[in-house]
Amino acid sequence: MRGIEKLHPAIKAKAERLLALCKEADLPVLITETLRTREEQDALYAKGRSATGSIVTNAQYPYSMHCWGVAFDVAKNIKGKEYDNSDSFFERVGEIGRGMGLTWGGDWAALKDMPHFEDRSVAGAVNELIKQFRAPDKFIGSWGQHGNP
Repeated sequence: MRGIEKLHPAIKAKAERLLALCKEADLPVLITETLRTREEQDALYAKGRSATGSIVTNAQYPYSMHCWGVAFDVAKNIKGKEYDNSDSFFERVGEIGRGMGLTWGGDWAALKDMPHFEDRSVAGAVNELIKQFRAPDKFIGSWGQHGNP
């Protein structure tokens, strides 16, 4: 799913701020993915395993922060160059996100995910979310006081 409105209200505000800061830095950023359904996460996890393609995630449902609405992915908003990093685009965007307190997937030791950002300050790590809410839909339903996605 792409809609920024699908994100938890606190991370939606941070995603909007990241877009604004990147625009000021002349970095054309586009948010490409936000909340993921079980089917979407399972399909991504299958890549390089039971489906063709390269492995793109080590997270099965519900272990991706995308499933909880507290993560988003970005791309370069230039057609045909969305994931071209020859100019260190993702490192520059990652630095801005990191400066805002976001966790950047480019900092991960295993399976770097340079387009990925998440905000653990909203709800902690995914295991904490699972322990408290059991399922993403229950967490998302708890957003009511801020407005549902």
